[in-house]
Amino acid sequence: MENQKKSILFWVVNGLIALVVIIFIIQNWDKVTFTFLWLEIKGYGFLVYPVIFLLGFLSSWLWSYYRRMQKKREEKRKDKTYYLED
Repeated sequence: MENQKKSILFWVVNGLIALVVIIFIIQNWDKVTFTFLWLEIKGYGFLVYPVIFLLGFLSSWLWSYYRRMQKKREEKRKDKTYYLED
């Protein structure tokens, strides 16, 4: 019985997500133009908006990855420091 409730909940949540996606596509069916510096992006809103969102997500993820790797390198450098005894 517990698995059946989880299965129903799973399908209800996925159905709601699908409904939101369909509404998003219908409301953003018009062609849009984005201009950034010299770059001009033209396309359907429902395709352009997610691409721009994913580019922003990717850039923030890469920045955090870079910072994390930089901290690891600094920690390794500190661990490799040798001290001379008097």
